[in-house]
Amino acid sequence: MKSLSVVFPAFNEEANIRAVVEDAYRTVPKLAPIFEIIVVNDGSKDRTGEICDRLVEELSNVRVVHHPRNRGYGAAADGQFDLNEVAALLEQADFYDIVAGYRARRQDPPHRLLFAWGWNILVRLVLGIRIRDIDCAFKVFKRRVFDKVQINSVGAMVNTEIFAQVSRFGMTVKEIPVSHFPRRHGKPTGGNPAVILKAFRELFRMRRKVHTTDAVIRRVLQLQARQESCDEPARSKPSVQKIFVRGRRWAR
Repeated sequence: MKSLSVVFPAFNEEANIRAVVEDAYRTVPKLAPIFEIIVVNDGSKDRTGEICDRLVEELSNVRVVHHPRNRGYGAAADGQFDLNEVAALLEQADFYDIVAGYRARRQDPPHRLLFAWGWNILVRLVLGIRIRDIDCAFKVFKRRVFDKVQINSVGAMVNTEIFAQVSRFGMTVKEIPVSHFPRRHGKPTGGNPAVILKAFRELFRMRRKVHTTDAVIRRVLQLQARQESCDEPARSKPSVQKIFVRGRRWAR
């Protein structure tokens, strides 16, 4: 791996963000000679943004992006993953477009486990996406994936939209189990009823969009096939040249 960008979305993670970034700063240089660590401060109301700005001053190759308001996706800087396991994902990155981790033994409260199970089943039924742990934050993407995939969603639907497009572009995905640890500080936002309701709305909006896109693609392919079938007889029919000689008409 020549270069690597590590992205941490963060929302109200003042108790976790410094340890997570410093851990990444020690680990990532062992994986790629050229690297950057990007923290997306997703409208935090606590000192997350302030701490991130200090980290940018203290550590080279650390960047921060500040969202003025929360956009709904900030659960990767909670310290629940072991960054050393990124190496296992990178080993497969030469052979697949995306290497997606799935939490082998998810360390979350029972209600979050139930929500996650139900969400994965719903996404599979509605969009046909077969990923074990679609919202696991541990993923490696090749840069070229985002030359094609266009992200319009925010919040909980980001991963779902990525994989919905990936399946239509025929990209390859490898799934690998990763460790998951209990949250040490702060509160998760994924179980928030407002977040869940928004995700449901976006899911069914995406379903309509995907079905519309598929219908357009099918129609275009049908028209192309029809045009080709109409052109085929004209291409296969021998040309006829009519010649008039002294009142007689010959065809050849």
